[in-house]
Amino acid sequence: MRNGGTGRGEGLPRVGSGLRGRLREVWARLKGGELVPRRAAASVAVGLAIGVTPLWGLHFWIVLGTCLALRLDVRIAYLAANVSLPFIAPFVTLAEIQIGAFVRVGQFLPIDADALRTHGAGALAHDLALGTALLAPAVALIGGALTYLLARRWRGSHAPKDDLEAALLRAGKRYRGAPGHYVRAKIASDPVVREVAALGDLGEVVDVGCGRGQMLVVLLEAGRATRGVGFDWDAAKVEIARAAAAGLPATFESGDLHVHAIASCDTVLLIDVLHYVTDAEQDALLGRAAAVARHRIVVRDLDPDRGWRSGVARVHEVIVTRLGINRGARIHVRPISAITSTLEARGFAVSVAPCWGATPFANVLVVGTKTQ
Repeated sequence: MRNGGTGRGEGLPRVGSGLRGRLREVWARLKGGELVPRRAAASVAVGLAIGVTPLWGLHFWIVLGTCLALRLDVRIAYLAANVSLPFIAPFVTLAEIQIGAFVRVGQFLPIDADALRTHGAGALAHDLALGTALLAPAVALIGGALTYLLARRWRGSHAPKDDLEAALLRAGKRYRGAPGHYVRAKIASDPVVREVAALGDLGEVVDVGCGRGQMLVVLLEAGRATRGVGFDWDAAKVEIARAAAAGLPATFESGDLHVHAIASCDTVLLIDVLHYVTDAEQDALLGRAAAVARHRIVVRDLDPDRGWRSGVARVHEVIVTRLGINRGARIHVRPISAITSTLEARGFAVSVAPCWGATPFANVLVVGTKTQ
């Protein structure tokens, strides 16, 4: 049910998904794998070694073949190979000739046309080959070592700050293929992920309208949930969720929230789903959730009474719906008091807090805790 919008929606156009999937596979091959410091250093070293060779016009193809064979990053290697740009290449070639001449005869060549003609084309070619054979590994060693040190330093400064950050990274890595980058961005940037995880131990969790399942995957990776069940009307998203949650105690099912049973659990999640249905359907859904939730019901939705933020949220909803990014009917957003009063009438103590983070939207998190 969850489809983009200002919350956790994830609807993406499917036109050309086969071509996009193929392009992503090619891109993944070009990257060679995760860019850990050793892979980055080796890619730069290979690129520099190839870049200083006098094989102009062939550098890209040599880089491509070498990196694919060694599973290195073609992009970084080719960038490093551009050390021999047209305005730099003559100086690199001259340096290689001079290195070769010094090794071979013990002195550098005079830099004038007569001396070079006297030296002879054969000797110049020999010195160039010898100098290249010496310069290429030296440049590769220095460039690779510097890259490794810088990459290690950068990686250390971007290391997970706590267990939750580490769990977010692990969860993101579970999403590969077509929606991977999108889902990882949602995990990293959507404030609801951290807000729900900050609630502590949620026990057995049911996620209504789970989309691609990233909320449950994060909660399980972070140890905030003991088991998860999610359902969504979009079967394609459910398949992605199942694949991402492999090995975790999670079950994902296809089902319409209007009729699909909500299993008895400790916590029910209703993240960005209520404004997809009518007022009566919202009340019915909240009632069903209240009947099975042993401890908590967690709702995120749009608050129509948050001034300019509410206006931005409404405009955003209209745009993404008209563009077809989101699928499903849009029903008018109710006051948050309609949600809180429904939960309170069913024996829940309710708190409401902003859940928009750095976004301009009017999302709020409603947490109902059972009082009995």
